Amino acid sequence: MVRVRTSGTGEPLHPIGAERWLTIHDELLRGLAHAISNRMATFAAAAEELDARVAPNPRCIDGIRSDTDRLEGLLQLLRQLPRRAGAALEPMLLTDAVEQARRLAEEHPAMRGRSIVLELQGDVLPVRAEPSAVAHASTVALLAAARLGDGAIVVTLRVDGDHVELKARPEYRQANVDVDDDLHAIDWLVAPSNGRVHPDPDACAFQLLTLQAARRHMV
Repeated sequence: MVRVRTSGTGEPLHPIGAERWLTIHDELLRGLAHAISNRMATFAAAAEELDARVAPNPRCIDGIRSDTDRLEGLLQLLRQLPRRAGAALEPMLLTDAVEQARRLAEEHPAMRGRSIVLELQGDVLPVRAEPSAVAHASTVALLAAARLGDGAIVVTLRVDGDHVELKARPEYRQANVDVDDDLHAIDWLVAPSNGRVHPDPDACAFQLLTLQAARRHMV
């Protein structure tokens, strides 16, 4: 069962969450560095042909074009990794966060061969949050779901009262898998956005206030 550990006062153990996010951050950074290195190998091979004054093979030219696009995408992901501490909250859609998280998580070894399925249950309202932190929390949720079981990762978005919930679960759940530290990382990341982890025995989930509810709380 997925549990949320707390301190004696009932507060989330944020130091554990911060440490866990830094571990995941470094894993993603290594994955991106590896992917960028692979792209650079194509450019190095093309440079050798040009240096030898040999007309590049058409397949090499196509490879350069493809890897240029891929490299640009990887650099965009690299720019998304830093945490924007103290960034302002703003209206956003969780679907955007899921898309960013999907692209980031795909560079993690745990996600190789895993597909991600997004399910929208009804109209998913916008929230007021810090976009990069929510994208990072969504990435952690995807990776935690990958550890929880096999098959596709199913991401469900739905409105639950004043909150929008993101739930990530594996298609086939395994028993006795502990993702407590991942939940603490999510809790730490979404806390500045007034978010919270939502305990679930078979998934990794968190909630954020809808934009409308957040505005009510500001009055």
